Amino acid sequence: MDWKPNKLLAVLLGFFLQPIGMLYINRAKLAVVYFFLAVMAGGLDLWLSSNHVSGSEYVPFTLIIMSICATHIYYIVRGLELVSSRTWYSRWYGLMSILMVLLLVTVSFRTFLYEPFRMPSSSMSPTLIPGNVLVTSKWGYGNYSTFGVSLAKGKLSKVLQRGDVLVFEYPKDRSINYVKRVIGLPGDSVEFAKGLLAINGRAVAREYASTEAEFELYNEALDTGVYTIKLMMSRPGVNGLVRVPKGHVFVMGDNRDNSNDSRYWGFVPLENIVGKMMFVL
Repeated sequence: MDWKPNKLLAVLLGFFLQPIGMLYINRAKLAVVYFFLAVMAGGLDLWLSSNHVSGSEYVPFTLIIMSICATHIYYIVRGLELVSSRTWYSRWYGLMSILMVLLLVTVSFRTFLYEPFRMPSSSMSPTLIPGNVLVTSKWGYGNYSTFGVSLAKGKLSKVLQRGDVLVFEYPKDRSINYVKRVIGLPGDSVEFAKGLLAINGRAVAREYASTEAEFELYNEALDTGVYTIKLMMSRPGVNGLVRVPKGHVFVMGDNRDNSNDSRYWGFVPLENIVGKMMFVL
């Protein structure tokens, strides 16, 4: 039977699912090109969003690629003649199979390897500010979920270090993800008093850096290196001495006087850890 792609369907697929649209009209090489263009456009939009560039200041790259692909497909289909045979990947079962594989790869990547998270608050300032997108490494932390759905559980195999920035499920409501820095490991004693820290009886090294409005900034050093914390000198702070139980960690935010952390609600069970921050987009 002679066949020609449906123009409306092809354009809609090209707009919403660029590689699938190209496969539908028998353009496999262009499907690969648009797949990588879509990935790069999404990454650029995510980076701009993380760096606080408002969507009103530019046309999203994703929307540009969607529009270009739909227009490209329209002109290709308009010039096509009827054909007597179709490639397998242009048929409905081929398109559905490829789409399912792409979805499976995407979900698996986010579940087991790397997943982006958006910083919702200033509790980790100045390291992370609201809106920053951090990419988290998940393999080896045993808590494999994505889009709010837990898909697998395993044992923690990664070695945790003091100073790691972790994404974890809030112990009081595991549907909420928190981002904090590891201060105490299982078995550690942690003493805190108005910005001063001592772990296992030894003061954590810190050095004055600068003053910003009502905040004083200090460079603090733990196992993973040096990072900057903020202290609001007008606030009295919270004092305490705790011992971290087995199977838990003690976490704090870098914005010490504006962070809801282990000083207030306790320790984080290891099984709540989602992953470790690798970098910020």
